[in-house]
Amino acid sequence: MNFGKKICALLLSTSFALALCGCEDTEYTPSEVVVSNNEEKEEEIKPFPALVCGVTLEKAVNKAVSLSPAMTEIICELGFQSRLAAVSSYCDYPEDLGLMTVGSTENPDIDAIIELAPDAVFTLSLLSERDIYMLNHAGIAVLTPKIPESAEDYYTMYKEIAAAFYGKEISDPNKGELKTVEVANKARLELEKAADATPLESFVYVTEMLTLAGNDTFAGAILGLSGENLCKESGYVSADACEGQTPKYIIADDKLNREKITSNAVLNSMIYNGTKLVYISSSYLERPTARTAGVFEQIAQQLTADSNQ
Repeated sequence: MNFGKKICALLLSTSFALALCGCEDTEYTPSEVVVSNNEEKEEEIKPFPALVCGVTLEKAVNKAVSLSPAMTEIICELGFQSRLAAVSSYCDYPEDLGLMTVGSTENPDIDAIIELAPDAVFTLSLLSERDIYMLNHAGIAVLTPKIPESAEDYYTMYKEIAAAFYGKEISDPNKGELKTVEVANKARLELEKAADATPLESFVYVTEMLTLAGNDTFAGAILGLSGENLCKESGYVSADACEGQTPKYIIADDKLNREKITSNAVLNSMIYNGTKLVYISSSYLERPTARTAGVFEQIAQQLTADSNQ
């Protein structure tokens, strides 16, 4: 073999050896297997950094401030009450949290929040750009989930809040169901179970302002899990949108009374034609939390009472 052939053979054998040793500059995907010391092992995938509510979190939220009653409820439901450093002045559940208050979404005490130095501030309503800038400048993430307009949004909101503490979803067959999915599924299943137990057939939901909730509102969508919402409009609209229709039930905000409801000609016509009137506390629908399922229990109690009369 001449000198040139020897060089070529040497280069080929060297390249082959480097490839076997994993010395090539290769970028592995999370599903690839790394070979080291003749043993195969899966490349470690970490839960953080994770994208939560459009914000990249480098680590789990260990200290939080909540400016929304719904966010406070869900964080406590997730088991992270001990990580709450402060809440809004409207946060009243769970009771006796014993935490300092730092204003509200509309009027937050930014200086007090910055002094507490939390990892993140949770809110269901957008803060002003100035407030967000000041918090971000202090190294505090502002996490604002989308306000749910459907049962699927409700599920997604739970997953996002859970992800702030648990990180991105990482499939591990040895650890069972993903924690973020587990928490979100539990909330959704409880809601669907309560809805299935209380069939409404057809209904309209009447707010304190005597407007009807359309299918794309949280109230309309949640109640729609147990029956057909006859108000097909978008948002909250005048009762005239359902003129001539006779739903099985009028689900009304309990701040109303029969006299107020029948003062509206369309709603009065529904009742005259046999529509039954049921009252609920709007708080169940104003705070999209696990307690939302209670709206169906409240309806069921009234329907049971009516059937026993």
